[in-house]
Amino acid sequence: MFRMLLEGLADYGPCADDAKTDLLNDHMHACFAACGLGRLAVAGDVVVVNVRGKRADASASMPAGVTAGTSSFLVETSAFELEGDGYDQLADILTAYDRDGDGAFVWIIPDGFLASLSPVEEIWEGEGGGYFSHESMCVLNTSARTTRCTLEVFFEEPARPPFTHAFEVAPHQSSHYRLDKLKGDDGSPLIPKDCPVSYKITSLDTPVVVQGSRILTSGRGSEFGSFGTAMAWTPR
Repeated sequence: MFRMLLEGLADYGPCADDAKTDLLNDHMHACFAACGLGRLAVAGDVVVVNVRGKRADASASMPAGVTAGTSSFLVETSAFELEGDGYDQLADILTAYDRDGDGAFVWIIPDGFLASLSPVEEIWEGEGGGYFSHESMCVLNTSARTTRCTLEVFFEEPARPPFTHAFEVAPHQSSHYRLDKLKGDDGSPLIPKDCPVSYKITSLDTPVVVQGSRILTSGRGSEFGSFGTAMAWTPR
């Protein structure tokens, strides 16, 4: 990463600092995203790089020419000595930061629908077994901290107001939710069957990745089964 940065600075040498900033951000966007970094800014022989996260270890040592900030680090190119491609140096720098997870803070699943149980499924349910029509939501948290999340459910029927369900996802963990299993305080389902809905998932503490899926069994004796899965949409 540092080799790409230094070579880019050399390539864009005649340009003004603001032009170098734009060109380097465009050139290094994919590399930065993979490393958990944001944008950079150039000011003379100094480059400031944003980190997606906050500094957590103030005692961590930095390579010569690098100064750690709260959510960024500063590289003095005249004092920085490149070692190899620079990725090991970057890894050492990032050990000082509690970095955000992958993904985004807000995700949308516009199409939701919990189908009623077929007669056979009702029998299975009464017997305590069976594989029923349902929808699931998977939330992946790749960060090192727990995140508080909310699930907002919106209805097509104007008479039904939206509601919010709160939950948490632990660090470095995925959580799967059967949406037909969500219950209110009185034990009744929060999401009724045969009622078109949409979902909004918000993570409050770190970006997450969200995927929705649907299992549908239908037909005589539930002989037909279909499965659909799709990444949720995010405005990021």
